[in-house]
Amino acid sequence: MRNKILRYLAIIFLLFAAGGGLVFYAMQKTTSDLQILISLHRVETFRQDLIISIKTVQNNLFTIGTTFGPELDIIVKNVLSLDEAVNRCQQCHHSPELTKRLQRLKDYVEKYKDALSAFITTTANPERLERLKEIAAEVGNIVLHEAEEMTFIAHKKLQQKTEEAIARANKIKVFLVLTLFGTMIFGFFVALTLTKDIMRPVEKLKMAVEKMAAGQLGYSVDIPDPPEFSLLARSFNHLSQALKTQMEKTQEYVHRLRELHRVTLLMHLTTDRETIIGEFISGVNEVLRVKGLILLMQDEDNDLYKPVHTLQQVPILKEPGPSYTEEELKEIYQHRPDDFVCRKDEEVFDRMGKGLYNAESLYIHWIVHTDRLLGALLVVDPEREITPEDSRIMDIICNNFAVAIENVHLYENLQRQMEALKEAQDQLIQAAKLAAIGELAATIAHELNNPLTTILGYTELMKEEEQLPEHVKKDLDILESESLRARDIVRQLLEFSRKRPLQLSEVDLNDTIQEVITFVSPNLRKSSVRLVTEFAPLPSIMADRDQLKQVFLNLINNAIQAMPEGGTLSIKTGVEGHEVLADVSDTGVGIPEDILPRIFEPFFSTKKEKGTGLGLSISYRIVEEHGGRILVKSIPGKGTTFRVLLPIRKGA
Repeated sequence: MRNKILRYLAIIFLLFAAGGGLVFYAMQKTTSDLQILISLHRVETFRQDLIISIKTVQNNLFTIGTTFGPELDIIVKNVLSLDEAVNRCQQCHHSPELTKRLQRLKDYVEKYKDALSAFITTTANPERLERLKEIAAEVGNIVLHEAEEMTFIAHKKLQQKTEEAIARANKIKVFLVLTLFGTMIFGFFVALTLTKDIMRPVEKLKMAVEKMAAGQLGYSVDIPDPPEFSLLARSFNHLSQALKTQMEKTQEYVHRLRELHRVTLLMHLTTDRETIIGEFISGVNEVLRVKGLILLMQDEDNDLYKPVHTLQQVPILKEPGPSYTEEELKEIYQHRPDDFVCRKDEEVFDRMGKGLYNAESLYIHWIVHTDRLLGALLVVDPEREITPEDSRIMDIICNNFAVAIENVHLYENLQRQMEALKEAQDQLIQAAKLAAIGELAATIAHELNNPLTTILGYTELMKEEEQLPEHVKKDLDILESESLRARDIVRQLLEFSRKRPLQLSEVDLNDTIQEVITFVSPNLRKSSVRLVTEFAPLPSIMADRDQLKQVFLNLINNAIQAMPEGGTLSIKTGVEGHEVLADVSDTGVGIPEDILPRIFEPFFSTKKEKGTGLGLSISYRIVEEHGGRILVKSIPGKGTTFRVLLPIRKGA
C-alpha cells in the first residue's frame, strides 16, 4: 500500500510538474512575445514619429515664403529630426523586407535632405527655386509614401504577432485549465481507489476484532494485499492465536485447579485406603492426561515396594510388574530426591524401568511424608513432556496423597487403639462382673450345698423303703434328679468362683482340640452335624491343657446345640502374628445383634431352662488367664464363629 500511494503521489506530482513546466514555458513564451510586441509598438512609435517628421518638413516646405511659413532654422531643425527618426528606426530589429525598405527610405531621406539643402541654399531666379521646391516636395512625397508603406507592413506584422500572442495565451489558459481539471479528476480517482483499498482490509480487521470480542478467540483473517495490511493481518492472527492459546492455558489451569481441589478434598474426606488411591490416580490422570501411571507403595508384609494401582491406556506393565526392595528404592531416592525424568540408556531408567515395556522415558515423582519414603508415582508416556507447571501440581497432589495415606494409618491405628481400649474396658467390666459374681457364687454354693446334701440323703433313704407306692417312687426319682442337677449347678458355681493356678505345660493346640472332638463325636453323629477340620502346623504354646479342653468343649457343644436340624461344624487353626488361633464355626441360627455383647455375662443364656449361662463365662475367664482373647462374629440365620487367640510363649 505504501508503494502504491507513493506511485500515485509520484504520478500526481509528475502531472503537476508537467503542467507547471508547460505553463512556465508558455508564460516564458508569452512574456517573450509581449516583450517583442512592446518592442514592436515602440518601433511603431518611431515609425509614426518618422512620418510625422516627414509631413512636418513637407508642410514647412510648402509654407515657406508665406506669412504662415516657418523660418529656415525650423525647417533645418525638422530635417535633423527626420534624419534622427530614420536612424532610430534603423537601429531596431526588423524583418529582412522592412530592413530593405528602411535602407531605401534612408536613401530617399538623404536625397530629400540634398533636395532641401539645394532648395534652401539656392538664390537663383524664382523659377529655379520653384523647380527645386517641387523636386524636394516630390522627393518628400516619395519618402512619405515609403514610410507609410513600411509602417503599414510593420503594422500588419505587429497585428499578426499580437493575434498570435493572444491565441497562444488562450491556448495556455485552456491547457492550464485542462491540466488542473485532469489532475483533480485523477486525484479523485486515486483517492477513491486508495480509500477502497484501505477500507476493504480495515473492514475485515474490524469484523475480526468484533468476532474476537464476541469470544471467538483464535479467529484469523486473510488479507493477501496490500503488503502493509497483510503484515497487520498476520500480526492480528498471531495475537488472536496467542490469546486463544493463553485462554486455553488459563482454562486448563483453572480445570487443573478445580480437579486439584476436588481430588484433595475427596482424599481427605475418606478413610478408605483403596478409595484414596483410586481418587489419586484419577486426579493425576485428569491433570496430566498421560498414557500410563504406576503407583508404587510399600507392602507392609515383606517391605517391598510394589504396584498397588496402575492406569494403562497402552500396554506398559509386564507381569508381575516392577518391585523394589526398600534399600534399592531408598538408594535411588537418596541419589535423586527430587522428581525427575529419566530416559533409556540411563542408569536410573535401567533400574526403575524393569517390568515395563514400550517406554522411552519415565517420570518419577516421590511420595514422601515427614522425610519418610511412602512410595513413588511412575508416569509412562512417550508423547507427553512433563512441564515445570505439571511438576508443581504433582507436588501438591502427591503431598496431599501422602498426608491422606498417613491419616488412614493414623485412623487405623486409632481404631485399633479404640478397639483395644474398648476390649480392655469390656474385659475389665467382665472381670469385675466375674469377680463379683464369683464371690456371690461361692457364698451361694456353700449355702446351697448343705440343704441339697440333706435332700439327696433323705431321698435315698426314702427310696430304700419297699412299701412305697409307685407314684411316690416316681416323685422321689424326680426329686433326686433335680437335686442332682442343682448339685451340678452348685459344683459349677464353685468351679467358677475357684481361682486355682494354671498348670502350664507345652501344649499342641491341634492335639488338644482333636481330643475334644473325639470326646464329642457321639453327639456329632447323634445330631447329624457334619464336621470339617482344617488344622495348620502350629508352634507349641504354654497352657493348661485340661482348662483349654473345657473351653473348646463348651464352644463345640454350643455349636452343636445351635444346629438342632443339622449343619456343618468347622474347626480351623492357624497363626496370626505372635498368636495361634482356633476358629469354631457353625451354620446354625446365629446370635441376634442386640444380645451379642452379653453372651459372656454369667448366668446369661439363650437356651432357657437347658443352660446355666456359665459355660461361655468360664471359657472367657480361662482364655483371659492364658493371656489370650476370645472373639465372636455372628450373622443371624447364617451361623456363628468363635475365635480363640492364645499367645505363643515357650518355656516355663
